[in-house]
Amino acid sequence: MDTLWSNLVKGLQEGAVVAADKAGDLTRIARARLDIAATKNQIQRTQTELGARVHELLTAGSDLAADTQVQALCNQLTAQGDELLAAETAYADLQSELQSRDDTDAELEDI
Repeated sequence: MDTLWSNLVKGLQEGAVVAADKAGDLTRIARARLDIAATKNQIQRTQTELGARVHELLTAGSDLAADTQVQALCNQLTAQGDELLAAETAYADLQSELQSRDDTDAELEDI
């Protein structure tokens, strides 16, 4: 009876550790996806602001290339594009890391 109880407790403890690890992994994935979504949202807001400024300048007959606000918004879009690429790369790396770890765990269970 003691052995059965010990095995049950040990199984529950191992299950709790695995569940905590999975929860941590899901949190990391969710955070990476949230970073991507937030960056895309920033890009969209900047594009909207740039479009409004361009419309304003075209309506007034002004030179777009000479406008400092247009240049600043274009530079901001470039930086945000780089940030998005970095966030997407980090997400892909995280997925690869977790998939590799899952594959390794599955191989160890087969042994």
